[in-house]
Amino acid sequence: MIDWIGYGWIAGEVTGPSTWFGDLTLEVPRGDVLAAAAVTELSVRVEEPEPGSVAVYVREYSQYDASGKPRVVDVPADPTNDVLAIHDCFFVRFRMTLFQGSAYAQGLVFHHAAATAAAASRIAAPRWSVRDYRFSIGGDEVGAHRVMTLSRGSALPVNELLGRSAAEAARHFSVKRQEVETRPARRRRAPRKALARVF
Repeated sequence: MIDWIGYGWIAGEVTGPSTWFGDLTLEVPRGDVLAAAAVTELSVRVEEPEPGSVAVYVREYSQYDASGKPRVVDVPADPTNDVLAIHDCFFVRFRMTLFQGSAYAQGLVFHHAAATAAAASRIAAPRWSVRDYRFSIGGDEVGAHRVMTLSRGSALPVNELLGRSAAEAARHFSVKRQEVETRPARRRRAPRKALARVF
C-alpha cells in the first residue's frame, strides 16, 4: 500500500552544440519507496548534423545501511534507470539531460505504508522546503538543481549534493571543478498539496 506520493519538476531549454542537465533531489522520511522519472513534455529541434534529445533517470539515491547510517548509491547515467525500488530510503536524485530542445520532466517517490500492525498509523505526507541552484561555466548556464528538503528535521547534506552535481558537470564539459560556478537561484516554500498526494 502507498502512503503518499511526493514529486517535483525539472524544466530546461537549450540550443546550440552543448547539452544541459537538470537535477531534482527529494529528501524523504525513512522508509521503502519506489522512485520513478518521466518526461512529461518535450520539443526538440534539428541542427546540423543531429536532432535534439532528452533523457530522464534516477542518478543516485541514499539508503540506510545495517548500522543505521545513510550511504549514497551511485546509479549509472542510463535512461533505462527510470524506475527503482529503494529499501530504507533517505533521498533520491533524478536527472534530466537535454540537447537542442526544451522539456519538462517529473521525479516521483511513492512511499510505502509500514507493513506491521504497530506502525499502522500512516506517515502524514511531508512538507518540503524548495531551493533552486544554477551551474554555469564562464558565465553560461550548463545546468540546474532543485533541492527539496524536509521542512522539519531535514538532515540532507545539500552542499555535498551540489558538489557532486558540479563535479559531474566539470567531467562532462572537460573543465576543472573550480570552473563550475554554483549559485542559488531563489528560495520558496512549496505548498503541501502541490508536492504530495496522500492515500
